[in-house]
Amino acid sequence: VGDGHNEVAALPPPPSPERSGEKRSAEEEKIERQRMKKQRQKEQRKAKKVEAAASRRKDEDARMAEREAKKKEAVERQRLKDLKKKEVDYLDLRKGVKFADVVVGKGPVVQDRKKVRVKYVLRADNHKTGKIIDSSSNFGFRLGKGEVIQGWEIGLEGMRQGGMRRLVVPKQAGYGNRDIGAGRGADLYFEV
Repeated sequence: VGDGHNEVAALPPPPSPERSGEKRSAEEEKIERQRMKKQRQKEQRKAKKVEAAASRRKDEDARMAEREAKKKEAVERQRLKDLKKKEVDYLDLRKGVKFADVVVGKGPVVQDRKKVRVKYVLRADNHKTGKIIDSSSNFGFRLGKGEVIQGWEIGLEGMRQGGMRRLVVPKQAGYGNRDIGAGRGADLYFEV
């Protein structure tokens, strides 16, 4: 080329096998990193889907349990309402106190001098429609120690834990001639 001499144009030296391997290796590493990154992202998406599905199942299970609890509660309320509606025969005790077991409990019999916790409603006229004078959902006392009126002492004897009993307490076993909301000397209607 040029002046007729045999000149050889300077060409870049051919890549050495070590260098091309390094280049390939760097490119392969880059590709491998990208592949691993995509794989991690895919696994993360899959884990999120699994977690979301588990959360939905958990929420659904909680809703089902809540529905079941509400259904059981409604059934129990209806059962108690039906029990309250049915007519009961009253048995006479001392001092004119009358009682009727609406629900006979399955637990142990209430014992004298032992602590008792009850839920009660006191009505003025009758057990179903009378005006509510007093009530409590957690009233405690010791039976036989004089901590409550005589009507309760007499009327709760022999009652079993878990039961429901109606008491009719006349003035001589109740508050005497004092007016506690039902009138002077009126009969008191308890549901214990």
